[in-house]
Amino acid sequence: MKLWLHTMVLVSAWALGELATAADGLPVTPYQARYEVYASGFSVGEAVIILTAAGPGAYRMTSDVRPNGLVTLLAAGRIHEQASGEIREGAIQPRQYERVLDTGRKSDHVQLRFDWSAGQVQARHNADQATLPLTPGVVDPLSLQLVVMADLRRGQTPSQYSLVDRNEIKTYQVRNQGREVLETPLGKLNTVLINQYTPGKTRMTTFWVAPDLQYLPVRIVQEKKGKEELRMEIRAVER
Repeated sequence: MKLWLHTMVLVSAWALGELATAADGLPVTPYQARYEVYASGFSVGEAVIILTAAGPGAYRMTSDVRPNGLVTLLAAGRIHEQASGEIREGAIQPRQYERVLDTGRKSDHVQLRFDWSAGQVQARHNADQATLPLTPGVVDPLSLQLVVMADLRRGQTPSQYSLVDRNEIKTYQVRNQGREVLETPLGKLNTVLINQYTPGKTRMTTFWVAPDLQYLPVRIVQEKKGKEELRMEIRAVER
């Protein structure tokens, strides 16, 4: 399940429509999306991601990883994430983020509190705490999805993104790898391939995003040393 935490950094689903502004000033129309998750070629569960408007210019996101019956018997964990924040002058500013992993045998808990006026993030990972510097563009793993959505719709692909995970700030490099047509449960879709990686590391995540679906990721594959470790496939989107 640790692989899942890395993959969820940029995973999201976005509602239909080209350039329309979403309700309540959000860069994405509120949605509920479902992905099937595979490990070593076998289905291990599903992920459900929900975005809701929490008032004018405010958002709330949740993500739940739900293992299937066989994996549950093997004591695999469930992961719940939630984030909330605001859109200020077009910039996404998270306020808080929480992630809980519970396997029944052990748990992992992350909490982030963003104080933009003080320029600080209060980060807690289990018993460890840290105060980190907060600069424009730094977000949490779920809020980063909204940042990527807005950038792609503007025709931009920044070379890197920064986010707070656990009790440290991480920077991921991003590059455009061309186009591919995919057959999906949503139909045949033209997609753009986006790579996410960290220089010097052997793990790489590739996202197939569909411009006709507001850059909805319809497939996500994580590899290490060229070998697939985790894959996600879109199954349904509700708006």
